[in-house]
Amino acid sequence: MLAWWMLVPTLLAMMVALVLPGFMWLRAGGRSSLVAVAAAPAFTFGLVTIMSVAYPLLDIEWESSTALPILGLSALGGAAAWSLSFFHRTNSGFSLRGVPLREAIGVRVPIGGVQAAIRATTWGAIALGFLVAVWPLIAGANPANPVQQWDPTFHQNGVHAILYGKNASPFGGLHELYGGRSVYYPTGWHAFVALFARYDSVVQASNVSSLALMAVWVIGLAALVSVLTASRSAIMAAPIIGGMLLNMPADALTMYNQWPNSTGTALVPGLAAAAVVVGRRLAADLRAGDGLRAFVRRIPQGIFLIIGALGLVGAHPSAAFSLLALLIAPLLASIASFARRALDREGRGQLAVLAWGGLALAVVALPLLALASPKIQAMGKYPRNGSGWSEAFAHAFLPYPPFTSTSGITQWTLVQLILLIAGVAATARLHTLLSRPDPLERAAEQAGLTEGTDTNEEDAASSDEDKALPLPFWPLISYLILAGLTGLAYSPDSALRTYLLAPWYKDARRIMGVEDIALAVLMAVGVAAIIHALHAAWTRSLQRILAERGVDDEVEAPRWPIQAGVGVLILVLSSFGAIDARHAAVAYVYDPAHLGKPGMATTGELAMLRRMQYTTAPDALILGDPIAGAAYSEMLGGRKAVFPQLSTVNADGASQKVLTQRFHDIATDPEVCEVVQRLGITHFYEEEDGAYYNFMRSARNPGLYGVDTSVGFELVDAGGTAKLWKITACGDVTPGGGREAFATGVSANRD
Repeated sequence: MLAWWMLVPTLLAMMVALVLPGFMWLRAGGRSSLVAVAAAPAFTFGLVTIMSVAYPLLDIEWESSTALPILGLSALGGAAAWSLSFFHRTNSGFSLRGVPLREAIGVRVPIGGVQAAIRATTWGAIALGFLVAVWPLIAGANPANPVQQWDPTFHQNGVHAILYGKNASPFGGLHELYGGRSVYYPTGWHAFVALFARYDSVVQASNVSSLALMAVWVIGLAALVSVLTASRSAIMAAPIIGGMLLNMPADALTMYNQWPNSTGTALVPGLAAAAVVVGRRLAADLRAGDGLRAFVRRIPQGIFLIIGALGLVGAHPSAAFSLLALLIAPLLASIASFARRALDREGRGQLAVLAWGGLALAVVALPLLALASPKIQAMGKYPRNGSGWSEAFAHAFLPYPPFTSTSGITQWTLVQLILLIAGVAATARLHTLLSRPDPLERAAEQAGLTEGTDTNEEDAASSDEDKALPLPFWPLISYLILAGLTGLAYSPDSALRTYLLAPWYKDARRIMGVEDIALAVLMAVGVAAIIHALHAAWTRSLQRILAERGVDDEVEAPRWPIQAGVGVLILVLSSFGAIDARHAAVAYVYDPAHLGKPGMATTGELAMLRRMQYTTAPDALILGDPIAGAAYSEMLGGRKAVFPQLSTVNADGASQKVLTQRFHDIATDPEVCEVVQRLGITHFYEEEDGAYYNFMRSARNPGLYGVDTSVGFELVDAGGTAKLWKITACGDVTPGGGREAFATGVSANRD
């Protein structure tokens, strides 16, 4: 764990870069610091995406020295906008007029004991949720060890490629991983991590990014619940429950660990919270009859949301569809409400109905058209078969990843089921549905509640705060939509499955992380409903006892003991979110001595790879089966690899075929030596054949196995069952791994 402590400065730097560039821009248009902190990371990724595309066009290299100042300027601009906004709002102009500066910019002096306690409990719950989320990772993994899983190997080498090539564009920035082919791939995560990594610390920076994303996740859930209900119990429960969930962050950021997709998922709750706030305020303005001015007034916040949405796409395009799946229900409900009200008006009401109807059609049609685009449908062609309807039903409503079956998982599943049932019951109480007021009417008539949910982490202090339950109805609809997508991912193959699930590669494990957003909201409300019921029972009991003693005073039992008791009970009964299974999931991909099916390199092998920078020349070029450990040559050994990712998809397909199919004939096949000399291959990374998932490694790359190294090879190093050989069978070879800038970087790091 000491190794993680040494990386705390990197984590803090990442969090500052994630929050500050967008925090004050959103604060300029709203009062909730929680929502601003939660939504800011999406804004930062939006800026990173814009810069990553623009820099190659402007011939600017992607480095921390060129990118971080832009993020800093954004933070300064946001600070100026925040100050000017409060000056104008407080004084009807830009002069202080005797108002103290701290008060003029919105700082409440003093904030009061109740508000201070609310802030402390909110951020305390977020800190606890973060600790619960990260504990298996920091307790069970060495941050210097790579995640031995298919996708993370690609992504870590992608960061390394950006460090070398100084190009973070999604349109070819990762060409090194494709042997020179310029392929589109979303690079938001890679570009961001590259700002905090060196050539010899890609693995550490990547692992620290998992901690940062877990923080973004739990803060985002707290913010999302805070704009949906004034219940302090629900707001405090959301980040703790979110930190314990098995799909996101446990599976998504440890065992499966697909960083770009996980980044997009982690950004969704915070941006959704900001979108709800902006949409609610726009609705209130329209209800007040502001018309076009309502839209003009929300332009700055709209720009923030657009940049944030671009950040989702830059991290992974599926995140934009995830956000839409989460928010399409309230969006369509709001449009329908406006259309209904416009129909009741005379004059141009029918024209307004047509306009709102067209908008609703666009909300549905445009995503469907986007799904039909060739790039998205190409993702749907990934060979991932479905299962059956029984499997679909089993996973849809309470999804779980393929973790080791433990007693903790059983306990946590039962606790989740209880909380989900309580949350659904509180959200969809049937006896209130027919009398539920229109959400837009309530937004207009109960401005205090509307603004209160924007500021509840600072201002809400009602003693009957849990009476704000139930939630708006739409989170339940969002949950059902996402559950349907999860079930569809497990269902038998069909054209509908391929079409709708293309953004997620038809992968249920990617979708389940998004479903966890809706689950966390409903379960947090379930916690609040249980606390409310227990508190009401305790209060009634107290009042009955006092009445029996002749005391007529209306008293209310304290709430905090119940909140604390229920929270501790959930943690204990859930086995701290099935922490035993989460520990096993970390070991499955991080512990080189206890690796699961995706494992590639044992402890001895990793040591050999790290010695590469001392046992080989800087311009060495390493050939080996990437799924047998050779793919780590670049990020751990600092040496160029022929195949830098687990798929052999180099631009030079002819040479690739010779090497993967016939390299073992090097002594008898002159074409093999011709390729070795042309590419400048200096070393061969040998590993014993073995099973990888459900196939033998030699089945994919037979030419890299059964090589006779007794002649034409010189042993350089060995580790575990792997050996590193210098190739002498082809005579003198001009090394093809020359990277002047890269070699300089390695030398500097070595010193």
